[in-house]
Amino acid sequence: MRTLLFSLLYTGALLLRLSAQECVKPDEAMRTRLKNDLIYLADDKLQGRMPGTEGERQAREYIAAAFLKAGLKPAGDKGTFFQAFTFPGEARILPATSLKSNTTTLGLGKDFYPLSFSANATLAKKKLVDVGYGIEAPELAYSDYLPKGKYKGKVFLMKVSSPDGIHPHSKYLKYHDLVSRIAVAISKGAAAVLLYNDDPNAEDPEQRFRKLTPAGIPVVFLTAEGRKRFEGGSSLAYLRVAMEEVAVTGYNVVGMLDHQAPSTVVVGAHYDHLGWGDEGSRHTGDPAIHNGADDNASGTAALMELARYYTSHDLLFNNNYLFVAFSAEEKGLIGSKFMAEHLPVPAARINYMINMDMVGRLDKSKGLAVSGVGTCPTWPEALDIVRCFDWGIKTSESGAGPSDHTSFYLKDIPVLHFFTGTHGDYHKPSDDSDKINYDGLAEVTGYIATMINGLNDKGKLAFTKTQDAPAPTMSRSGLSVTMGIMPDYVFEGEGVKIDGVSENRPAAIAGVKPGDVLLQLGDYKLRDVQSYMQALGGFVKGDKTTLLLRRGQEELLLEVAF
Repeated sequence: MRTLLFSLLYTGALLLRLSAQECVKPDEAMRTRLKNDLIYLADDKLQGRMPGTEGERQAREYIAAAFLKAGLKPAGDKGTFFQAFTFPGEARILPATSLKSNTTTLGLGKDFYPLSFSANATLAKKKLVDVGYGIEAPELAYSDYLPKGKYKGKVFLMKVSSPDGIHPHSKYLKYHDLVSRIAVAISKGAAAVLLYNDDPNAEDPEQRFRKLTPAGIPVVFLTAEGRKRFEGGSSLAYLRVAMEEVAVTGYNVVGMLDHQAPSTVVVGAHYDHLGWGDEGSRHTGDPAIHNGADDNASGTAALMELARYYTSHDLLFNNNYLFVAFSAEEKGLIGSKFMAEHLPVPAARINYMINMDMVGRLDKSKGLAVSGVGTCPTWPEALDIVRCFDWGIKTSESGAGPSDHTSFYLKDIPVLHFFTGTHGDYHKPSDDSDKINYDGLAEVTGYIATMINGLNDKGKLAFTKTQDAPAPTMSRSGLSVTMGIMPDYVFEGEGVKIDGVSENRPAAIAGVKPGDVLLQLGDYKLRDVQSYMQALGGFVKGDKTTLLLRRGQEELLLEVAF
């Protein structure tokens, strides 16, 4: 009897194992669910799912309801599906901010806007003085200030460019930094600075920012239209700058399929997007809702469908499965970073992480892109299931990239990122649900399920670092050089704190380590990530420069080559 019972149990277990490894072919019901989920998430009524908005709330509650209906257990805060985290939002410019010449009232946003290093203050009836570029360069025998000029208490008009323009080989390169020029202006007695741009090759200062770093006086930028309107006045009648930092609360949606197994697989996708065109938008017209159907309602729909699949096909007991819809990915992988640092299970028990970001535009002639293959020696074998579908895959080694798998790779966890390719609607209002290949989305979902099934009896996967990881936050920026770092986007101190360093990239070769705080790149002082990006724009491939950083209590000066 015992022999017969053992034989039956063994045969049953074998059948379960074999069925778990079969190709997961999508049916019409799966396709319909995926389409319905995606259309809901990419609807105008959710207004682009920006973290901290009503649209994000509706999206997360929809996902949580799907997790609950599928049978997942809440794995967020206090027995809920939600894991809350805060991060700096876009600084708020208060309506009291205003600017008047002695003849004209200027429009906030259209004619002028305050900068991140402006102080909050009110001034009235101040004389103007034109200080050119506001540069004082004694080693170049150049100064925009007269030796006996009367500057104290006046408002300085200052150009953002330099005498020989803004480019990497300008001899005034070390004076391009506006904050340094504002410091000189303050030393001359400036009451405020009005910046303007008359150089078509120079960029206007950033109008959007998260952190306020007041330099001591009000600093505003006059747009081209604002400069024209201000020219008729000989003095400043009134200036008030009123801004405040804003803390935004985002929510990861977290559900667990708990088999009481020793290891846990993380399956994730971000559900946030750009709202009405937040930072990162490629749209140049009037504000419009960015629905993000492919980026990343597609990955979120696949995530919910995989949750349904694994709760209704409960065959794989060698792992637990943690399903996570991340928020604030578009803000710098903030939600996934928080999750990777606040996991509901010990990090050492995480087996691997699967990420789906932009999986809704499958072109069978091009196939599916899978990155992270170098993070585990098991991945090539696990991915060898293309015979299930009539399209192929393209793989890349790197474990770091501009999506949420990077946060787990930096914790030494094997990762795979699935992606169906770029397109002209990326980060534009035109990324809508009518552009999605729903049959392809269903097949990609089935492909991922088939791969996960095949890993059921592989045990705890080994992690390997990749050698060719690009800088994850730079790959969408259009910069000509990168350093290969992952900045900490929620660091509140001065400088740029490093979360991760990619091997064999300029930063790693120079000796930069995780935890370092970058303070200065060449002549560019680094106050935050924004100033770091601006500094990179001053270099081209082949350039060498110095890098000042703080490591613990020590400051180090390194040489970096791009």
